Amino acid sequence: MRVPVSTRLLLAIAASLLPLSGTIAAPSTQPASTAPASSCQDDASRCPAWMPAQAEMRNTIADYFCELADQGRIQPRVKPLVRAESSPLNCGALGEQAGSNFVCGGEMRFVGNGGEMDTITLSPTLRREEDGRIAFYVGNDEEGEQVWRVPAPRATSVTCAGR
Repeated sequence: MRVPVSTRLLLAIAASLLPLSGTIAAPSTQPASTAPASSCQDDASRCPAWMPAQAEMRNTIADYFCELADQGRIQPRVKPLVRAESSPLNCGALGEQAGSNFVCGGEMRFVGNGGEMDTITLSPTLRREEDGRIAFYVGNDEEGEQVWRVPAPRATSVTCAGR
């Protein structure tokens, strides 16, 4: 069954409004090495050529959630933390023109020493900035203007550095 583009866009927008949720979960059955190269499905209306690659999106998602952990806005429940990684993602463009906002869905995984995993379901709205970096929509300011945040690199994270 093919879902019309307008319906898929509405679903993507609705998914971006869902709150983050965290759970302790078993390790994923799909290792990172088998993740598709593209960050979205093979559908020209959802996967234009300008969309970021899977590896770039997974790194950006991990950067962002490690930064949230550093700020105390999320608290991984596994100790000691061995690695922080994003699951394979499914992304879709919210517009057909280059530079449109897009939404990605997946999980952020904080993996502990014994293989235990704390996962956070995610579906942020994103865009590519003029300098090429990917920014996360974080809300509106007091004047109603959209606020976008480019995360610091994971290598600078107190929570995730070296992992």
